[in-house]
Amino acid sequence: MDVTIDNFEQILPEIKQKIEECTFCSIDCELTGITQYKNLNSFDTPRIRYEKIKNNDNNFLILQFGLCLFKYNEGDKSYETNAYNCYLFPRSVNCKYSRDLSFSCLNSSLEFLIEQNFDFNKVFKKGVSFVSKDQEEILRHKLELDLEERSIPKGTLYPSKKEFHQQIDTLMTEIDEFVQNENETRKEIKFTEFVVRIFIEKNIRQKYQKRLKYENKFLENKERLMTITKVDSLDIKSDLDDFEKEIGFSRLIWFLSQSQKLIIGHNMMTDVMQILRQFFTSPLPENFEDFKSMTNSLFPKILDTKYMASVPPLKELVTNTTLGDMDKILSKDPFPTIKIENDVYSVNDEKLHEAGYDAYLTGCCYARMMHYLESLKGSRSTFEEFYINRLYLMKSFDTIYIDLKNFQEEPKRDNVFYLEFPSSWETQDLYDLFSAYGPIFIGWINDRSAFVGLQNADNAKKAAGQLVGVSGREYKVYFYSTFINQKNKSALGEKKENGKNKQIDKRKRNKGGTNQGAETTSDESSELKKVKTEENGSVNIEKPFEQNADW
Repeated sequence: MDVTIDNFEQILPEIKQKIEECTFCSIDCELTGITQYKNLNSFDTPRIRYEKIKNNDNNFLILQFGLCLFKYNEGDKSYETNAYNCYLFPRSVNCKYSRDLSFSCLNSSLEFLIEQNFDFNKVFKKGVSFVSKDQEEILRHKLELDLEERSIPKGTLYPSKKEFHQQIDTLMTEIDEFVQNENETRKEIKFTEFVVRIFIEKNIRQKYQKRLKYENKFLENKERLMTITKVDSLDIKSDLDDFEKEIGFSRLIWFLSQSQKLIIGHNMMTDVMQILRQFFTSPLPENFEDFKSMTNSLFPKILDTKYMASVPPLKELVTNTTLGDMDKILSKDPFPTIKIENDVYSVNDEKLHEAGYDAYLTGCCYARMMHYLESLKGSRSTFEEFYINRLYLMKSFDTIYIDLKNFQEEPKRDNVFYLEFPSSWETQDLYDLFSAYGPIFIGWINDRSAFVGLQNADNAKKAAGQLVGVSGREYKVYFYSTFINQKNKSALGEKKENGKNKQIDKRKRNKGGTNQGAETTSDESSELKKVKTEENGSVNIEKPFEQNADW
């Protein structure tokens, strides 16, 4: 079912009820862009990978959120499914609580969605609004202040001529009593002078804002009749409705979080990070462990089917873990057929990269794999415990998942080396250099450097003895640990230097000076001379290797 602004409010209670009743939920997201693989490296640690995605995906949006709810019927061993294909867009609802939001797109991502017949018109015209939890708190505070301000009486305004003051006081007292009387909804007052009408209207607008409305008309005896009506309950309800529309789809995501249901996704690291950023907090935590803690608290049971299929005992059976191909493999022996009572998609209705369909397919893949594992005489809870809270790590040499619940030691990588070489080198040059040490895994950093991992770790000592520290060649080989230690020292030094510069700037501000056009000091000059110059792969002694921002 497609979910848009036309039906979201009506269908939200039903979706919430289905979430409460379901056995597990599966999700999928279609984004305006994702981190390009060229920015990732096979030797990224989980922490480095998180930082790269966090910094590169900083302003993308989820345009389509797929949610499929699976309810298992123990009696006839079948599933009841409900799939929702939700269109999202940060629209303005033309109220004081709406926002203008800028976001980023990748042309390659949009072209890909176009090829999949993605309906951008429906997104922009019918997408449901959303806010992060941080934004919701700000908007709610603004609403509460607004409502509170309306309830606080203000002083009476008077014209300069004092002869009208007593009449205005009398009429405003009647209006105040009318407002406080919950049983009255309509009040009529009479007066003759135009100036009285003007100041009664001013006082009503100032003291009661939109809580009262009024109409004036002339009577036959030249008196003026003002009819005052209470509209505060309707006005407040209108503001509350606007506020709820602005919160929009976020209410469903927050409910999903509160349900603490098992959430199934496929290759879901980017989706999880984007969900946290778009619906909870932005920017994401700087600290990797803080991100893990936040994810675990909001979604305590997450299962990634790509990770599930990439480790034993399923690894040997599932030879391709892209979602569409994995579904085809799992539809054959030895995997069991799962019975779905109300199949929301027909067998031939392939809609890959429609978020609702991908969520449905992901849930089906999980169910088949889990029932197969149960046939190996294991309990579902035992198997789930092994897979839960582990996000698959794409293109990784030796660490294929992020453990959201437990601390992960960074790999030692004694069989990994860091290389610098001329920009003319190709992949074959690296293969030739390491040909004596068995198969290798290459992680390019840029056209002048790369990581090389030996598949056979037993050959690491031999390779190190023959390649590391050897001079007079157009390439340089270093231990992986040497590279990491130097990188950490540089990061620490940069942090200290930034702190030092802030102190200097502070002292300059206190002195009122800007130091514009100052000459370079001898210390600064000596630092500039330390900048690495490189020709044909030769390395400056003072800086053993280049600190690559690409890594």
